[in-house]
Formats: sequence, structure tokens, C-alpha cells
Amino acid sequence: MDEHLITRKQFAAAIAVSLLSPLLRLLPQTAVSMAGRGAWLSPLPALIPVLLLSTMLESFRRHMRPGEGMGGLLLRWLGPVAGRLALLLFAGWFLFYGGFILRSGAERLVSTIYPSSGQTLFVAATILLCLAVSLGPLQAAARTSVILRAVLLTALGIVILFSASNMDLSRLAPFAWRDGAASVAGALPLASVCGVSGCFCFLSGYVEPPKNGRWLLGTHLLLLLLAGVVCAAVMSVFGPSLTATLTYPFFIMIRSISLGDLVPRIEAVVIAVWVCADFMLVVMLLRCAHEALRSALGLPGPERLPMKSLRSGRFLLWLEAAAVFGCSLLFDLPPWQLRMWSDRYIPLCSDCVLYGGFFLLWLVTLPKRKREEKR
Repeated sequence: MDEHLITRKQFAAAIAVSLLSPLLRLLPQTAVSMAGRGAWLSPLPALIPVLLLSTMLESFRRHMRPGEGMGGLLLRWLGPVAGRLALLLFAGWFLFYGGFILRSGAERLVSTIYPSSGQTLFVAATILLCLAVSLGPLQAAARTSVILRAVLLTALGIVILFSASNMDLSRLAPFAWRDGAASVAGALPLASVCGVSGCFCFLSGYVEPPKNGRWLLGTHLLLLLLAGVVCAAVMSVFGPSLTATLTYPFFIMIRSISLGDLVPRIEAVVIAVWVCADFMLVVMLLRCAHEALRSALGLPGPERLPMKSLRSGRFLLWLEAAAVFGCSLLFDLPPWQLRMWSDRYIPLCSDCVLYGGFFLLWLVTLPKRKREEKR
């Protein structure tokens, strides 16, 4: 095996850390507002679309050649014109979504921690750091993700543990059949969160082949379990009605902890979780967009070159960072409008591009896949 390839465990860690960004942005307020008391059970129906997406992505991965990602595969299957158009559309979404992640992360920090500060400064500083990391080897970012995953999950566990004294599990009951039916609606934002993992198939060329097609299932199950725990914890503190009206109920739950001087330290931990998750997602989106663009332009891979080098299409990363920053300026909106984008428009667009786009590609390439399987 090529020692420069990312292991599947490292890749799964990078995906898990990245998906914590939309997970913490949408939960539990969005799921609770849609599912009410049944939000903590929403991970169960969310398994259905998540497994369908994983199945589609695995059917693509089986046909990828060594060192090839989704970009090269689409060019082979769709041809130079349709393939390049599809790659440009995916790259455009990755950069647009990255800009939204930066702006929403900055708004969250400013509104909860630094109310007298401007958001643009946070956005500019973050995109510069993301660019610096994306210019380095992807393997380094993946290795860092392994450590970050352990730290972030431990931090979330500590927060929930310290909040246990304020929880009242009776707020999750009584539970009627209609609450179970409502949990299906709450599965929509969870499916949108897990759907973001589809972006990472563009990086498959840098990852070792998996031993089986279920390698991503553990990551999805972990995130869905965490989603259920977060929803249950916050609702047991505030109740479903109040949870649905609060802007950042998870952060407010932390401030309700009665442990004296320990609360500011816990708040700092949660801020670190927010920042690290947003940071890793934007780094990976930059590299996903780069894979789509360089495949469309026929450029070689960017690895194994100095960070300052602009050869082999590495100049695209600088242009991508500028595009992400420009897209973030589009979301310089009042908090209520940004919240509407966060809760409705962005998840809907993400589902259309990832679930809808990959399903359309799966149908269009069905004859091609059947011919290759017969060889």
C-alpha cells in the first residue's frame, strides 16, 4: 500500500469531525421544531435515506480506478462535456456551502461570545487558516482529525454529563404514537447532515481501498446516536416547546450548569468544538472543490509539492479560498434571515445537490456500470 494514502480510519475521522459542523448548527432546535417530543427518535427513520446514499456512493466507488476519485470517474462515464459540467456544478456548491459555513460559524460566535465584534474578521482569519492547511498534504489533515474526533466527542460527553443534574426525563414523556410519527419529519435535518458525507467521495483517490462497503456506516451511526443524545439532553432540560424557540439551546443549556467557576471553562470547550468542526469542514470542502476543478481542467494532483508551490493546479486552492470568502459575504444578513438559510434553504439545496444529484448520476450511469461489471 502507498504510504502516502490516507487510511480508512483517518478518512472516517475527517468525515466525522466535519459533519459535527452541520450537526451542531441544526440540532436540536431544527429537529425539535419539526418533530416535537419525538425528535430524539428521529435518528431511526433517518437511517433509511442515509443507507440509500451510502449504497449509491459505494456503487460508484467500486468502479473507481487506483488513485481516482469521483472527478475522474464522472469524466470517464459522462464524457468531456457533460462530465466537466457536472464537476463544475459540484465544485460551485462546495465553495458556496463553504462560504455559508464560515459566515454562520462567525455569526454563532459573535452572537453568543463576542457581541461587540464584527463577523468579517472571524471569517477572514478562518479562511486563511483553512487555506494554509489545505495547501499541505491531505494526509496531515486526516491524521489531525483522528485526534480532534476523540477530543471533540469527549468534550461533548463532558458537557452532557455536567448537564445531567438539570435534566428531567419526564419532559420526554408522555410519548404517544403521533410523537413517533412526527419523528419522521425530524429525520430530515439529520439526513441532510449525513448527506454532506457525499462530498468526500471526490477525495477517494487519496484513500486506501476499503475492505468492505460498510466502512462509512460506523461514522453515520455515531453521528445519528450523538444527534439523538443531544436532542434528548436539551429537551429534558428545557422541554420540547422551549427548545424549539431557542436559537442556540445547546449553548444555553451549558450556561444553566451550576458549577461555579467551571462554567466559563465548559463554554470555552464548546466554542472549541464549534470552531474545530467548522474549520475541518471548510478545509475538506476546499480540497473536494479542488479535486472537481482539477479533474475538469485535466490538471495533476497537488500532493508532494511545497506549500508555496503554485504548480500542478495548486493555484486553484488560492482562487477557491477567495471564492469561499466572497460567498461568505453573500450571507451578511440579519440573524433571522441567516437562520432561515441555515434551517431551510441550505439543507434543501444540499439535499438536491447530494441526494438528488448522486441519484440522478446513479440512474444515468447505470448502463455504463452494467457494461463494466460484465467485463
